[in-house]
Amino acid sequence: MSGFQWLASYPKSGNTWLRLALWALRHGRPVDFAALGGWIPVGGCRAVFDEVLGVESSDLTEAEVETLRPRLFESLAGEATEPMLRKVHEAWLRTPADEPLFPPAVTLGAVYVVRDPRDVAVALAHHAGMAIDDAVALLAAPAAWLVASARTTGRHLTCRLSTWSLHVESWLDAPGLRVLPVRYEDMTTDMPAVLGDVAAFLGWSGVRPEAVIAAVEATRFGRLRDQEARRGFRDKPPEMPRFFRRGEAGGWRDTLTARQAGRIERDHGRVMERLGYL
Repeated sequence: MSGFQWLASYPKSGNTWLRLALWALRHGRPVDFAALGGWIPVGGCRAVFDEVLGVESSDLTEAEVETLRPRLFESLAGEATEPMLRKVHEAWLRTPADEPLFPPAVTLGAVYVVRDPRDVAVALAHHAGMAIDDAVALLAAPAAWLVASARTTGRHLTCRLSTWSLHVESWLDAPGLRVLPVRYEDMTTDMPAVLGDVAAFLGWSGVRPEAVIAAVEATRFGRLRDQEARRGFRDKPPEMPRFFRRGEAGGWRDTLTARQAGRIERDHGRVMERLGYL
């Protein structure tokens, strides 16, 4: 059965960590950054868009690109013979043509990784090299986007985030979507259970408990930090000291001021309460 399984999240919520754990589980060996290749590629790859649709995305407006993206997914699904797993940071929104960005007809399901927005703000500030106040404001911005500044030259297409709250609920409440919510906090406390649930949701058969444990051990944050220190990591922005920083839940408590934490709680309190963050 062809179609897409989306590995979705707001940025800095644990998507990469889960993706690496899935690599270790699938390949049965420790993660090798140099061997990742196209493992769970991003759904907004500019080169794939240009090649499959036969147009130069850099010649189009953002609205035109977004309008065409459902056609890209439909074309890829039409050629596939098995499920395709893709990493995406976009919210589950509608295109300027008023259709779902991710076509339900070629969507098999979604794993949605969510994290306490107070921790997201801290991680985002470090990742993007921005002030924490700016990261806090970004989480509440309805027009928030990712990589728009590199529209004509970046590897990835611009993706719309909207607010953290809308992003979360756009996926969790998408009509007819089969979705598995995964909390980052549960990944830090019981990653074997989370990874086993994700593998089952994706339909990976024959996964043994000992293989799950081995994959979790191979992708502990300390191991990933050590490998990044030795070999670097492709997804790390040049200005960022390191990609794998702390890998813990609740680190916002020793970083955010009371004012910053209070604003996040005011902006996103309803959804935070829904997910057990308040």
